[in-house]
Amino acid sequence: MKKILIIEDETIISFGYRLQLERMGFEVTGTARSSEEAEKALRDERPDLIIMDIYLKGPKTGLELAQEIHANDPIPILFLTASTKPEVIAAIRGLKDCNYLSKPINSDSLEDVLQRFARSEQ
Repeated sequence: MKKILIIEDETIISFGYRLQLERMGFEVTGTARSSEEAEKALRDERPDLIIMDIYLKGPKTGLELAQEIHANDPIPILFLTASTKPEVIAAIRGLKDCNYLSKPINSDSLEDVLQRFARSEQ
């Protein structure tokens, strides 16, 4: 697994993730701030993994977007979220090929999760 799409509505946070991922040797295929931008990015190129926030700009949440993506293609999704609401965590766990990390993101835990995703693909 090398190609990652970042879906995060805060530009500065998205940029920070991009820098971290590139330092770890991953290729960031693009970034999106809303579900519409994400849908366009997914039409342009298929990533190996999507890193996504729960709350996005636009009409859809990250959870709704994940369900739509998985209806067409089972791309693994890693949610990075500040939400600790039990219903949000349960919804993430209810989605196949999804995992989450709580914000603020520690680069060591991010790398550990990405390595587990990479191993599960092999």
